Formats: sequence, structure tokens, C-alpha cells
Amino acid sequence: TMVADASSVDWYDISNRLLGGLALSLYGMKRMSSGLKIGAGDSLRDILKRMCRNRFLGMITGMMVTALLSSSSASSVMLVAFVDEGYISFDQSIGALLGINIGTTLTVHLMAFKITKYSLAFITIGYILYASLDKRSKGHHLSEALIGLGLLFFGMDMMGDSMRPLRNHQPFLDLLISMDNTWTAIAASTVFTLVIQSSAAVIGIVIALAREGFLTQQAAVAMVLGANIGTTGTSLVTSLGKKVETVRVAVAYVVLKALGVILIAPMIDHFITFLYKSRGEDPQYPSSKIEKSELVPDLIPHAHSLFNILIAVLCLPFTVSIARFVEMLVPETQRKGTKQD
Repeated sequence: TMVADASSVDWYDISNRLLGGLALSLYGMKRMSSGLKIGAGDSLRDILKRMCRNRFLGMITGMMVTALLSSSSASSVMLVAFVDEGYISFDQSIGALLGINIGTTLTVHLMAFKITKYSLAFITIGYILYASLDKRSKGHHLSEALIGLGLLFFGMDMMGDSMRPLRNHQPFLDLLISMDNTWTAIAASTVFTLVIQSSAAVIGIVIALAREGFLTQQAAVAMVLGANIGTTGTSLVTSLGKKVETVRVAVAYVVLKALGVILIAPMIDHFITFLYKSRGEDPQYPSSKIEKSELVPDLIPHAHSLFNILIAVLCLPFTVSIARFVEMLVPETQRKGTKQD
């Protein structure tokens, strides 16, 4: 292989397509989420409100609502609003938060399937339905969600294509080699997720990099962990200036993810072995680019799901203790005006 020098890499073209693809993906997710929210939102909201009274049901509901809305930000913001309006207590929200963590992994599983080649078909069918159905009908909004789904995949495909010329570009490869340090990869991916405010989009980029054979298993899994922490930024920002209970929901979200990362990051190799075992396979150790490009992309959604399922299994029995811990972190303010009974 020829090593590409900096002059032969068309940076304008790469960044143009990478950023364009990212923008399309993010916009697609927004359209998908808003179409589903308007098309099915009221019924989802009622279910979430009713089910959160019990932590197990709350977890399952949080999971389903997030899987349907395909956005953990959307459902955690919804949850923050319920607590703010006093529909459910902070204690009751923790079960739902654990479920939201698991539900968000569905979008990533969709991304890892090779459905990207049908993306334009989704957009076409979605648009035909969107244009022909009555504007007030649920179908009109649901077809908007289908267009969004198509844009999400189309954007992902674009991001993957844009990075292909970097396959032989040494500085870029060196940068990715530095990601073999678990904490470096976690930090980089956390910051990146905070910036673009979507863990699914960041994990989409990680999948695109992995498909080109750029990432080791360790680096890919570490980046998934980082994206999981970074995604808590959105609800933290939303909760600022709201009632104490509401801020607590957002802080609990950070605490749950951080706990998971602190537990798993030091033993990332065991976690990867466990990933293979949980799929009934023997652990693989891909070394060449071709092996990496075949094995690592499939591992990413599984790592994302397993990480969030582990957090739920470990934390669900202790939701009350976690709630007390978060209350210590975010104490009641002096003003009694914030308390509403």
C-alpha cells in the first residue's frame, strides 16, 4: 500500500462530506423523533406517566418509549418534564432512566445493519406518503419519521465514504492508534458527544470508522463508553434553572453512566470477551485491517446494549440508594418556594 502524504488527501472534500453526512444524520434523527412524537407522542406520554409508579415497569416503559422515539435525549427530557410537573417523583424516575439507557441502543443496532443501501428508498416512500396523506393525520407525521430514518442512514453512508481516502494517511492512522489507550478514547468520544449532543450519531461515526478497518476492538468499545457519558450533557443542560427534583433526574443520569464506565473501563478486555460469550461465540482477536473491518462494526451495537443492560441489572435493585446518593450531590435549596407538594 502506498502511504498517502498530506498533499494527496483532499481535506476539503473529506470534511465537506463528513460534516454534510453528520448534519444529514442529525437532522434525520430530529425529523424521525419529532414525527414519532407528534404521531404517537400523546399515547407514549400517558403510558410513561402511568408505568413509572413501579421501578420494573418504569424500566420496561422507558426502554420501549426510547426505542420508539429513537432518542434518549427526547425521552429523558420528557422524564425531566414529568418530574418537574410533579407527575412522578424523582425516586420513580430512576427505573425509567435505566430503561431509557437500554432503549437508546436500538437506533445503533439499526445503524449497524446494512440497511444503509435502502436509505433512498425510505426517503422516497416516506415522501410519497407524506405528500399524499392528510396533514392532520397520524400517518402524515409517521411518514415524516420514515424520511428522517432514510436521511439518518444516507448521512451515515456518506460519513463512511468520506473517510475512505484516509485509509493510507499516516497522521490519521497514528491518531487512531492513540485511541488504543482506553481513557484517551473515552475522553475523546465524551467530548465529541457533548459537542454534537447525540450519542447515536457519534456511535454511527465509530461504526463508519470500524467498517474501514481503522479501529481495534478496545478503541471501538472505549469510544462507545465515552459516547454514553457524553450523551448525559443534553439533559443536564435542559435541567438547569429548574426545580431541585428535576436537576436530580439529570444528575442521576450522569451518575448511572459514570458508574458503568468506572466499572467496565479498567477491565475492557474482559468485557469484550464477555461480549463474544454473550453472543455464543469464542472471543476473536482481529489484527489485520480486513479482519477488523469485518468483526469490529458488529461488536459496537452489542457493546452499547450490553453496557446499558449491565448498568440496569446492577442498579435496579439499588434505585433507592442511588436516589439518596444523588440527593446528597444535589441538596434541597434554602428557599422553600422550590418545593411543591
